[in-house]
Amino acid sequence: MEEMRDASLELLVELARPTSHDTVLDYASGAGMAGFAVAPDVRTVEAADELPDMLDEGRRLADELGLVNVAFRLVDLYVLPYDSGAFSLVVCRNAFHLLPEPVAALAELRRVTSAGGRLVLLDAVVDELTDKAFNDIARLREPAHRRHYFEQQIDDLVAQAGLQVTQRGRLRRTIDLDYWLQTAAVPAAKAGLIRGRFKELPVDVQARMDIAFSDRQVSFSYDLVGLRLERA
Repeated sequence: MEEMRDASLELLVELARPTSHDTVLDYASGAGMAGFAVAPDVRTVEAADELPDMLDEGRRLADELGLVNVAFRLVDLYVLPYDSGAFSLVVCRNAFHLLPEPVAALAELRRVTSAGGRLVLLDAVVDELTDKAFNDIARLREPAHRRHYFEQQIDDLVAQAGLQVTQRGRLRRTIDLDYWLQTAAVPAAKAGLIRGRFKELPVDVQARMDIAFSDRQVSFSYDLVGLRLERA
């Protein structure tokens, strides 16, 4: 699968440094791509989400890939059904921007992470120039979107939850707009509206987001930050 070769998954694995002794929680897992990325190197993966349809898709993909050590569970993301310290590794990829209560979510992840364990958080970040533009478009694409944060804001939220950053990584991701819209199942009419919004962005914002127009194709770039977290 194309997404399994995504550079963001490579960054996640680099920060996680999975081992054969690890029990892993893939938090707000969606279809489970983050868990799939570490599954070959760990004991077990529990993919947990509040969206039944995504979990069903994850089960289908896990069967297709032959990943027998990955299980899926429907959960309340703020009251996880696991004992304290149940996991030596927790991963959360491309979901932090969806959380209405990020500090509460991080505190719950801290609770289920074992002493000496680690948590890897990976998500898009913005700066002063792209903040409003990218967040407005992301919210139009996906109504559940809350916000992409400044990197310092994420650091502050992490600290409030009793965690500390022990390692970080960054990458610049360039993506085709049609693919980005398809992954969120955006209807055609709304897709056209979003495409128009990209064309209407101020020139300095277009330059910062590396927006490129070619025939009917549009591509753009954004920054991702990966954080390896441990108990403060």
